[in-house]
Amino acid sequence: MATTLPSLSPLWRNSLRTWLAATLTIGIMLWSGRRDVMMLGLLMAVLFINDNELTPVRSLGQLVGGALVGILSAAVLHHFSEGWLVTAIGLLITGCLVRGLGLTKGVSMGYMGCWALEIVGYGKQFNWALIFNLAFTVVTGIAMAQLATWVFWPRRPLQQLPALEAGLCDQLRQQIQRMRHWLDTGGEAPAPLQSKALLPQILQLQELRDQRAGVRTPAAVRRLSSRWAQTGSIWRQLLRQWLLLEPLLLQLPPRPASAPLLQAELRALEAALDSSAAIPPMPAAIDPAGTQNNWLQEAAQLQASPPLLLAIGQQITQLHQLLHSRGLVRQAIGRQETS
Repeated sequence: MATTLPSLSPLWRNSLRTWLAATLTIGIMLWSGRRDVMMLGLLMAVLFINDNELTPVRSLGQLVGGALVGILSAAVLHHFSEGWLVTAIGLLITGCLVRGLGLTKGVSMGYMGCWALEIVGYGKQFNWALIFNLAFTVVTGIAMAQLATWVFWPRRPLQQLPALEAGLCDQLRQQIQRMRHWLDTGGEAPAPLQSKALLPQILQLQELRDQRAGVRTPAAVRRLSSRWAQTGSIWRQLLRQWLLLEPLLLQLPPRPASAPLLQAELRALEAALDSSAAIPPMPAAIDPAGTQNNWLQEAAQLQASPPLLLAIGQQITQLHQLLHSRGLVRQAIGRQETS
């Protein structure tokens, strides 16, 4: 699972998280003989899971507190009267109490707890056994949701990102190797790189910063998340540039034995994607002679269209520039991780 999860899109992982939380909640409620209040547990599990916040346990105290305030408010009011008017008053009192206690992230849970007491039909049968059953249901639903979150999302996501980025490098480097091998030896052309194979990992590099927005986070972690988001943005551009370059390369005749410039540039791209390599130099330092004249000479040797070779050279230059930027950002990440 550790190797499969990073390749899944966030949508699938959130869906699996909801499914696991609901399944565990149902199992525990049936096992404990609380089938009649099982629906409340499912509602709590689903409400607790927030697709925009992968660490909801930070708000666990407020969520549980809000739910308990809602249940107690409704139970006390129903001890004196019943009906939807009492439920409406209970919702009003719950909102005031939860906000007054500073449990702002538990407001929705408080409303749900108050409303659930009327839905399950036990408002007029107020007793401490009912309070215990409802509280047990609330805690079970929230706990199972948090357990599912830990299963499908890493507890320390920043530690997962270097391996994730290394996987992106490997996939793109292998595609470049396949393309270079086809140009060198001929045979069947390699299948084009599928963007959907890389986009889920790229999204994970970027989403951590967005999820921490508005959340109290240490400055060092916030800066590191921002650097990884920059890395994700660069990878988006790298993927775009390769998808532009690949169709151009496929238009070349295979087995270009007299294409030293193109082969050298592709090897340089492979080397720049090596995770252990130093920061790639800017294109001018890689091959000072790789000018338009050199690409035109390459086109003459290959008997290929000069505009085609010039376009290939331009795309390769942009890839080198992006890889140089990636190297600088990764160097900054390394300094921040060791400081």
